[in-house]
Amino acid sequence: MRVTVQDSGPGVPEAARAQLFDPFYTTKAEGTGLGLSICQKIMAEHGSQIRYRPCAGGGSEFILDLAPASPTDPREENRP
Repeated sequence: MRVTVQDSGPGVPEAARAQLFDPFYTTKAEGTGLGLSICQKIMAEHGSQIRYRPCAGGGSEFILDLAPASPTDPREENRP
């Protein structure tokens, strides 16, 4: 399954894109710079991925490619 999230903000400067998912990296005056790195780690732990793509005319798009649940996933065994 693929989920995309877009905004119409200024986007991510090209110089910052390589570090976008690095822990503690931020271009803002406040914040920890952990949000996207945590998202990426959670996605990877579930066999999924998150990517960034700039939008034409400004803004950002994040693409979440979600892997299907494994039949041996212990969370599946506890469902009613």
